[in-house]
Amino acid sequence: MSAVDLLGIHPLFYSPLSILRLKAHEEIKALLLDEIRDLRKQDQGIIRSNWSGWHSESDLFQLNTPGMVKVQTAIVEAVQSVTTQLVPGFDWANNQIQAEGWVNVLGTSGMNTPHDHPAWVWSGCYYLNLPQTDNEFSGSIEFMDVRTGIRTLTLDGASCFEGKFRVKPEEGMLLIFPSYLRHWVYPNDSMDERVTIAFNLRYLSP
Repeated sequence: MSAVDLLGIHPLFYSPLSILRLKAHEEIKALLLDEIRDLRKQDQGIIRSNWSGWHSESDLFQLNTPGMVKVQTAIVEAVQSVTTQLVPGFDWANNQIQAEGWVNVLGTSGMNTPHDHPAWVWSGCYYLNLPQTDNEFSGSIEFMDVRTGIRTLTLDGASCFEGKFRVKPEEGMLLIFPSYLRHWVYPNDSMDERVTIAFNLRYLSP
């Protein structure tokens, strides 16, 4: 007979990583790749966390081209779904979404250095075009634990004690995560370009 009764284990302070897939990915990809080519002709890009790659201005939610409108709609719908899962009955009438988005194009050896997205609630990434490679790390995104001292002592095999979490993305995948999560992208070891749409969202009272 057990000497104790387990009353529950609570997932304190966890950081939700939501993984979704866009049903209309092939249609959106065909539109967006052409639109992104046009953007790159007009815009030399900016430097943020990108290393040896092209980063557009953060105004994609102000663009009204067919592909951009479709991906804007899908991102907002995805964020609403995730928010409602976490907070049933969320007051959408008194919380307006504000968003920004940009394109990341990483050529050979291109990567994103470790960073987070301050002053936002949700961040995310839509994987538009991913080169085929046998390297499991190439183009992967890795999240780092924001807690201090977590690796001083650990419990091997328990995911809550892990200091990092890596995702090998697939085309059409959409990730949504809290903006405070520090993350980075492994170098692209392919000769082809890795193209993604990144975004930030927050809620504003009217």
